[in-house]
Amino acid sequence: MIKTQPALQILLLLSLLFSLSGFAADGDNKTIYVAKTGNDANNGSIKAPLLTINKAESLAHPGDRIVIHKGTYREMVVLNSGGTAMNNKVTFVAAPGEDVVIKGSEQVKSWVKQKDRTWRAEIDESFFKGFNPFVQLVSKDSSFIHLGEVYLQNKPLKEQKDLSGVTAIEGSWFTTQENGKTIITANFGSADPNVQLTEINVRPAVFTAQKTGVNYIVLDGFKISQVASPTASINGEQPGAIALNGGIYWLIQNCTLSDCKSVAISIGQTGHTYPGAGPGKPEYSDLSKDITTVGHEVIKHNHIFRCGQAGVFGLLHGTFSEITNNLIEDINSNDSYPGEISGIHLAVAIDVLIDHNLIRRVHGYGLFMGPLFQGAHISRNIITDTKASCLYFYNSHGPALIDNNILAGSGKQTGEGVKMMSAEANVFAQNLFYNCSFINEKVPGRSFATSNYLAHTLIIKQTIPALPFDDRWYNNVFIKGGLDKLGPNADCLANYNIYLDGALGSSWGDKQSKPKTGNTGFKLNNTAKGVSLLLNNKILPKIISPVLSPELIGFFTLSKQYIEYPDGKAITVNEDFARATASKAAKPVGPFYQYPAEGNRGQLLFTY
Repeated sequence: MIKTQPALQILLLLSLLFSLSGFAADGDNKTIYVAKTGNDANNGSIKAPLLTINKAESLAHPGDRIVIHKGTYREMVVLNSGGTAMNNKVTFVAAPGEDVVIKGSEQVKSWVKQKDRTWRAEIDESFFKGFNPFVQLVSKDSSFIHLGEVYLQNKPLKEQKDLSGVTAIEGSWFTTQENGKTIITANFGSADPNVQLTEINVRPAVFTAQKTGVNYIVLDGFKISQVASPTASINGEQPGAIALNGGIYWLIQNCTLSDCKSVAISIGQTGHTYPGAGPGKPEYSDLSKDITTVGHEVIKHNHIFRCGQAGVFGLLHGTFSEITNNLIEDINSNDSYPGEISGIHLAVAIDVLIDHNLIRRVHGYGLFMGPLFQGAHISRNIITDTKASCLYFYNSHGPALIDNNILAGSGKQTGEGVKMMSAEANVFAQNLFYNCSFINEKVPGRSFATSNYLAHTLIIKQTIPALPFDDRWYNNVFIKGGLDKLGPNADCLANYNIYLDGALGSSWGDKQSKPKTGNTGFKLNNTAKGVSLLLNNKILPKIISPVLSPELIGFFTLSKQYIEYPDGKAITVNEDFARATASKAAKPVGPFYQYPAEGNRGQLLFTY
């Protein structure tokens, strides 16, 4: 008979206990299961799952996985603790192949039909459990738009400012308060709201860290919707349907977020205003100086749509983060949300990578960067059909690299394709701009100083006003709109660009650039989950530029750096939109080194 040592006996006993309990064990880590057939009195094993995600969260330790099975969960998951390292995260994941829907809403079945064919529901305050979005306006600038929302068959109805609007418009609603109750009057057309799925939002978030320091979290594969997320502000609170509250090293992937009233994913932390800011008291000077303690988030392969304010939003924690391969669309689609609207809005985002996202149909800005985005790398994004500018760069000393993007259309409201306000040292390389005019101005009336950091840090080196200069344009294709609206500026550089369909070059550069007349046939073909490009590339004039090396792009005196990766290595722009490299040392102009044979559908740029 072989005798085992006491320590080994304990390990064998633990292994046996995990096996008998149904837990999946990996070292000291465990998998906790949640299912709609579960019970929170269970132990969370695969044979005895829990009922709520919150209960699972309360039992999880660093390194644990919470696997959630199919069904609709109506809860706000409050995260109280996270992981401790990249290989020791707390993971929330949808069971493979199963639809896990987490809603910020509750179903209402107490509708009473009125004589004018509208329906009325009287809802007690207790229904909202301390958070009633139907008594909160989205902002002080809103005359009647509330955080509350009404949904029929998972589609939002449009709020009206009075009852007459509801009577006249199918798919609308109006709210008021009477005798301590929330009264909602809605026009559902021919639908019976007590028979069909009718919901109202009642929760401000679905996943939220309500204290700082909840780090190393993974959210994977969820369908999140109908959240009454309050308005976020760079200089104030920053809530969202998913709210990190200053957490670092989060991974959010493979999720669908829709009908979030304000922000879908907030990677920010609470900010505040800076009265009297100036050289001795710069904005954001009280934020963390240690770049290892902020940001480092990864947001990839998510579909975000029908949100009011922004898809992704945040102060500081875009730093060292990656936002890649996301489809962000239909932001503020009913054009009723007040304030600054954007697909993505980041401030104090040092060395952020925003790569290969499709941002479209935004009733606001496509991508809003600033204040402060030193070291940002914006690459291979497609931005189209925006009400304001495709890109808005605000108040930063740079440098930043914008390469291989396809930007289509000046803002329908502003007529500006790329708007830069006191944003300097931006390098535009190998982009395709369609009908995009450039605005490059100083912020009106702004005289106080802006921080400039030591490269790849949050250590402030100096504070001086940011100015609209030292921007550079190389190897871009401009169609219908060029750089001619920019006034003479000896501190800016432009060369090796192509100008088509009436686009004009700068008056102060572009010595080796070439214009050409003729129809390019430019068109972006949108599908439900992607977009393809039609372009008559045969019309492009033959122009070959030198390699876009650090030496050609140039050194930036203020920041004491080239265009660099976060590790400090200088960037040579030697790949195109498809990440192909050219066979020769010199590169063709534009985001494609080689265009495929033209077909009816064009070249696929993005699919979700």
